[in-house]
Amino acid sequence: MRVFLNTNGDFVKSPAARKWFYQMKEMIAARGYITDLNHFGTEPYDIAIIQWARPRAIRQVLEHSPNAHIGVLNPGYLGVPKQFIPKNKRYKRNSRLMWIVNNVDFFIVTGFMWRELLLPYHRRVYLTIDYENSDVKLVKKHTKTNNLIIGYHGNSLHYKHQFFPHGAKALQRLAREFDFTLKIITSNVNSQPRIKGIHTEFIEFDVKTFDDQIATFDIGICPVFSDMIDLTNPLIYIRNPNRVNTLLFYGIPSVTSPIPQACHDLCDGETALFAVTEEGWYQALRKLIVNPDLRNRIGNAGRKMVEKRFSEKAATDLFLKMLDDELKQPVCQK
Repeated sequence: MRVFLNTNGDFVKSPAARKWFYQMKEMIAARGYITDLNHFGTEPYDIAIIQWARPRAIRQVLEHSPNAHIGVLNPGYLGVPKQFIPKNKRYKRNSRLMWIVNNVDFFIVTGFMWRELLLPYHRRVYLTIDYENSDVKLVKKHTKTNNLIIGYHGNSLHYKHQFFPHGAKALQRLAREFDFTLKIITSNVNSQPRIKGIHTEFIEFDVKTFDDQIATFDIGICPVFSDMIDLTNPLIYIRNPNRVNTLLFYGIPSVTSPIPQACHDLCDGETALFAVTEEGWYQALRKLIVNPDLRNRIGNAGRKMVEKRFSEKAATDLFLKMLDDELKQPVCQK
């Protein structure tokens, strides 16, 4: 099997590009698959995977390997109703969208709700997972009930938009009872909102120091939406609990929003705590602050779960099975 991977994402700035293209290229090559990244070899490919629905990249694969199975990983706004797409991101002509659909064989997404958006296009849709390397991550032993670090990591927009107002108000209430530091690891930290009365440390994301910074957390906050009405927006309900899972590799429990994929992958009270309202965030965070045994139970159970289901090995096995399954199917007429 000859595999071609193509991304225009930066290794440092794009986790999807880093994991599913740069790193996956090395992992499947280590298992004996002939794999090229971004630059074509001389021989045609059996299968090609492109990050985002990019017509130029699809066209280049068609020219180089006309008989290849072509897939798009994380197809962006494809399938999202127009009213939810930012105006500067909308396709100018419907014909461009349909050209993309007519010239690919399959899509790859990270959640079953995202798959729902793509089913009407009558192309095969595969589910993949965000993953971590568990080998170098030690499980945290929780003992303290004060001077804790409550931490956020991830997209700069999620904290800015989804943790306010309810999560932020809950932290203000908790700050009257406990001493803690809020640590925010993201990009563009100067643009992030401050919560009055909360001692906050902002850390600009750096892939080299990320593991060490994450390991300092005692409790994670992983907001995905602000209010329940946000769940009508497909750009929100297609998300997955990857940020919760990252923290569980370190044995760190999180409070997060109950989006569909999170409710599928996590169990409330066992591998995470769910919250929506101000009172929900307050109660969930308070439980974790005052009860280190609960933090240990969730952290240990969560580590076992993610090590089994969201490790590098699990991701590589799933990726290769997807390639094998796809090659058993006919190439779509283009």
